[in-house]
Amino acid sequence: MSFRFPLETVLKYRENIEKREYTALGQAQQQLIEAEIHLQEAEGMCDAAIGKREAQVARGITSVHLQEAYQHEQALIAQRDALRAKRLDLRTNVEQCRKAYELARQKREILDELRTQRLAAYMREQSKHEQRRIDDNFLSRRKRGH
Repeated sequence: MSFRFPLETVLKYRENIEKREYTALGQAQQQLIEAEIHLQEAEGMCDAAIGKREAQVARGITSVHLQEAYQHEQALIAQRDALRAKRLDLRTNVEQCRKAYELARQKREILDELRTQRLAAYMREQSKHEQRRIDDNFLSRRKRGH
């Protein structure tokens, strides 16, 4: 008789949940990485715009062009701030996904450990039965020999 774990379907279900949560965590981390890249680009654009405006002011610039430069900077700053807020939300999401994955992994590990323990008990029991059979065969041959 082969080993049968009565909670095998539950274990498979837990494994699937763990895989799903791991995938969600990976996607959340990827989104965070992309947001970090966009934020770095936006910060670079802000710095470049400020540097350009300061250089133009040093050379002399008309008020119309100065106002346009400030408006452009303000738009870039607003974009940067929105990306910072998005990054914060994504960090929160990554942390929630990490916690969900850890919980799913723990639940799967508990069932996996239970399965391992049951399998070990089954193997011990099978070994005992096999030893009894061998002992019985030995004793029956010994009795026939006398």
